[in-house]
Amino acid sequence: MRLLTVGLIIKRGELLTEIEPCCQELARHVVAEKQNGEDWPGMLDWLTQTRPHLLLVDVEHLQNAMEERVRQIKAVVPESMIIAVHHSADSKMILAGLRAGLDEYFYPPLVSSLRRVLEQKIDQHTKNQFLTDSDRRTIAFLSAKGGCGGTTVACHVAVELGKRMHDSGTHHVLLADLDLTGGNVRFLMRSKTAGSILDAIETTQGLDVAAWNRIVSNGHPGLEVISTPAEALPRMLEQRELERVLNFARSRYQWTVLDLGCCLTPYNLSILEGLNELYLVASPDVLALFQVKQIFHELQEHNVPLDRVRLILNRNVDYEDKLVAREAQKMLGITAYFSLPNDYSGLTEAYANGNLLPKHSPLGHQISALASKISGIESSTQDQQRQAPWYRKFRVARG
Repeated sequence: MRLLTVGLIIKRGELLTEIEPCCQELARHVVAEKQNGEDWPGMLDWLTQTRPHLLLVDVEHLQNAMEERVRQIKAVVPESMIIAVHHSADSKMILAGLRAGLDEYFYPPLVSSLRRVLEQKIDQHTKNQFLTDSDRRTIAFLSAKGGCGGTTVACHVAVELGKRMHDSGTHHVLLADLDLTGGNVRFLMRSKTAGSILDAIETTQGLDVAAWNRIVSNGHPGLEVISTPAEALPRMLEQRELERVLNFARSRYQWTVLDLGCCLTPYNLSILEGLNELYLVASPDVLALFQVKQIFHELQEHNVPLDRVRLILNRNVDYEDKLVAREAQKMLGITAYFSLPNDYSGLTEAYANGNLLPKHSPLGHQISALASKISGIESSTQDQQRQAPWYRKFRVARG
């Protein structure tokens, strides 16, 4: 994992004595590079070589030519976050700096403000590395509305992915319940531990493998599960807290599968940025399809790349000729990524017995095929013989 690079161009020792300890406290994630800034052209060459993610500049290096020097810095490191530091809150200097293009302006006490920004940048830096790592995938399932089966699909797909990872001997899969108001993963997966995502958040500062293993539950090959608390949350979770736990999970698992519950909310919208794919699960009724259209519109408004969003049509009956999917796609202008049959009685019986669906059931067979499509890995127990399309099993006889 590449560390976050912080460039320090600090002239005054009293400022440096506040900044350096803060960087040292986060030394597991941050590497600090220093330059005195006395030779400005040489400093620009140094920036070109180090390309820091975050740059702290003493205002004394800027105040005589604020706009020009900030422009020069941005020209050589356009992606760096630039923070000016000064010994006091000089309103004229702050205004001039922000107009010149500074991202932030800090003055003593520096520690709290600097640590807050560093932690945010570390979380973002870590997440971006996982998103570009082809060996680490984070996917999520979201129901268009309550009752569309997003949690059911997430649980079964996670089990199938776990089998594939177990068979190939690679990293395990994590199934995380992030439906904080009514998550059902604990019940469906028969989680054996009382630990929850809240316990992981509250031990973030000391979260390690031993603490993590006390929180997660396992009962399926290659799969570990972290659930929501069994009781109501005592407080709302902050995005930064949750992001740190997810980054820890991404470092341990090849696949992280998230159940986001139903409907878009400010809470789960904040999670979408860190996903490789979002699987939107909808039944083929008018209300669910209307919600799908609303969700796609809202995703566009929040600049979520729609090429990461996949539509799964669930609970289709008498699907011969795929008429329902065609009509749904015509209504939405969206191509369905996958379609699943309605097996309400089979699911009810399996859940009553404390089990998930057997793989040989029509729905279980299709979910296995869905997991293969998502992962690009066939199950080692995949049926070798081509079977009749699943929808023929549900065909209603016509007179």
